[in-house]
Amino acid sequence: MTGDPQEPERPRSGLARAADDSPLTGRGVVAAIGGPLGIVESVLPPLVFVVAYQVVAIRQAPTPVDRPTLIPIVVAPLVLSALFVLIRLVRRQRAGGAISGAVLVAVSAALVLVTGDANTNFLPGFFINAAYGLAFLVSVLVRRPLVGVVTGLITSDRAWGSEPRRRRAATWLSLLWVLLFAVRLAVEVPLYAAGDKVVELGIARIVLGLPLYSIVLIVTVLAVQALRRRDAA
Repeated sequence: MTGDPQEPERPRSGLARAADDSPLTGRGVVAAIGGPLGIVESVLPPLVFVVAYQVVAIRQAPTPVDRPTLIPIVVAPLVLSALFVLIRLVRRQRAGGAISGAVLVAVSAALVLVTGDANTNFLPGFFINAAYGLAFLVSVLVRRPLVGVVTGLITSDRAWGSEPRRRRAATWLSLLWVLLFAVRLAVEVPLYAAGDKVVELGIARIVLGLPLYSIVLIVTVLAVQALRRRDAA
């Protein structure tokens, strides 16, 4: 037998995992949310920002943290994000998520340095969550729920748009994603409006980030897989 062996298919992540029929084991869950490196990429930069800010704020209390002092606080997560991109590139892994994360950290850092307000670090996340939530909601209103659209595109299965039972399931699952983004905004926006809630915002961003995303993703994957197995039977 000649020729190079085929490269093993990379595990799907995000909503694409819902189109994979393999059992969702513990390892599969980790792969679905980005793998071990993806988890660290998601959690470490905001955690470093919050810890660094809290340490500096305690040292300088009751004096507010000034703009020059904010520089190392925002540079640290930015360096980490750039390092994650470099690791992905060296390993020849998909770096799209790491690059988008680094860009978000860079924009957040720029806002903090321009305004001198550490709270603005979280401002881009509000717009991102609002945009995603609106996209899922509009898809439901136009009767093209995104969960069904994504699954159908990946599997070339048009039944998600034409079969009533599948469309209903995709609708409810898409609304679950709307709820995810709505919960984030409902918790974080009032904290931002209250002002000087950097640590509280950081904790909320971490807790409502990957953990909540993982729960919604697992529910989506299991529901879609169950429907696909039922139809196959």
